[in-house]
Amino acid sequence: MAKRLGIKAKLRSEIGGRRPHRIRAGGRVPAILYGGGKAEALELNGREIAEALHGASSDSVLVDLTVEAEGGAVTKKMALIREVQHDPLKDTIEHVDFHQVEENKKLRVDVPVHELGEAVGVRTGGGILDHALRTLRVECLPKDLPDRIDVDVSALEVGQSIHVSEVKLPAGVTVLNAKELPVFMVLLPTVEEEPTAEAGAATEPEVIREKKEGEEGEATGDKKEAGKVEAKAGKTEPKKDAKEPAKAEAKEGAKKEPAKK
Repeated sequence: MAKRLGIKAKLRSEIGGRRPHRIRAGGRVPAILYGGGKAEALELNGREIAEALHGASSDSVLVDLTVEAEGGAVTKKMALIREVQHDPLKDTIEHVDFHQVEENKKLRVDVPVHELGEAVGVRTGGGILDHALRTLRVECLPKDLPDRIDVDVSALEVGQSIHVSEVKLPAGVTVLNAKELPVFMVLLPTVEEEPTAEAGAATEPEVIREKKEGEEGEATGDKKEAGKVEAKAGKTEPKKDAKEPAKAEAKEGAKKEPAKK
C-alpha cells in the first residue's frame, strides 16, 4: 500500500494576480484542493512538500491534509496528489493540485510498474528487455492503493513476454488495462545490414533534367527564326537567266564568221 503523507496547509482567500508570486517569494507553494463540488486555494510549506515528495515513484500520492483556516479552525481531509508543477531551471515546486477522496469510495489511478531481477534472455541470450507499459490503470479503495507494482522478469527467455493478465496485483486492486497487452518483453537486437557498392550503384536513380517552362517555346522560336533568315538569304541571291549564255554565244559566232560576198 502507498504510504500516506501528512502535509499541513493554510487556506487562502486571495486568488490570482500577483499573489502566487508573493507566496513563492516567501518560500511557500500555492496549491488547489478539488472535490466536494468546490475548489479551495491553499498554500504549503515549500520545504515540507519537497521532502514529502522526495523519492515518490509517481505523482499519484495519498496525503492527509491538515487545513488551517484564517480564523484558526483546523480540518483534516484525505486527498490524492494529481499534478505537481516544477520549475525546470530552479528545480523547485511551483504548484500542486490535490483531489479530495473518501475512505469508502474507490478511485482510479495510474500506478508505475517496476521490474524485479534480470531476465535470463538478457543475461545469457543477448536479448533486450522492452518495458512496454510503464504504468497500469488500477481501481481500488484509498487504503489499498499501491505505491508501485513489482513484476518479476527473471524467468523471461528471448521471445517471451509478460502480459497484463499475468501481473500479480495486491489484494483489493483491480487492473483496468486490456488483459492481452504486454508489459515486459525480451527481444533480440536488430542489426541493419549496410548496402554493398553494387547495390548502391544499381539503385541509384537516373537524373532526368526536366525542361523548364519556356525552354520548349524558345527552341521552337529559334527554329522559326533560322528559317526566316534562310528564306531571306534565298530572296537576295541573284537569279541566273538561262537565255544569257545563248545570246553571248550567238554574238561571239557572228564576230568570227567572215562576211559572204
